[in-house]
Amino acid sequence: MFAVLPVDGTAPSEEDGEGVLAQFGEGERGFSADLTRQFIEAGGGDARMWQLSCGFCWAPGAWAEMVPAGYLWSFGRDFDEFFADAMALPGWAWALEGRETPRELTIALTEV
Repeated sequence: MFAVLPVDGTAPSEEDGEGVLAQFGEGERGFSADLTRQFIEAGGGDARMWQLSCGFCWAPGAWAEMVPAGYLWSFGRDFDEFFADAMALPGWAWALEGRETPRELTIALTEV
């Protein structure tokens, strides 16, 4: 899984060089849930930060209004604990139930 594979050349973990963000909520395009892998290149003050994200989007609907937006970072947690907690968040729990089919999948690598 892209979220747990080590990346060479990142800042040390005590500098939050790598982390994973689980987020969800209603937006312009509908309800979305995504995982974002963030990493900072080693090298100090001029180091670049990157985010690799994988997100699903569902059409707007009344059900989405009942699921509050939220997020969770992995910093300071082991990945098993992080993923257990992230998948229990209301938006991710709803998405994983599979009641609605996502209408869009987006995978992107961006420099932040």
